[in-house]
Amino acid sequence: MFTWKDYYVENERRQDQLEQARQFRLAKAFSEMREKRFTNLSIRILDVVGSQLVRWGHQLQCRCAELANSAAKRSYVS
Repeated sequence: MFTWKDYYVENERRQDQLEQARQFRLAKAFSEMREKRFTNLSIRILDVVGSQLVRWGHQLQCRCAELANSAAKRSYVS
């Protein structure tokens, strides 16, 4: 037989389940937002680091070319 107490207990259980589902959705949304923000930050950091490495590589290449040219000129003059 179904009593008011059974109805009350079942209603409380459903309310608890709804609250748990709401908290889970909130936590999942927050996690996805944090992950997206972290990914965007990582991309920006990699972009800055990559462009700096390209600049350093270009400077190094220019210095090596200058040294090679000056060494070639010295051996040619001698």
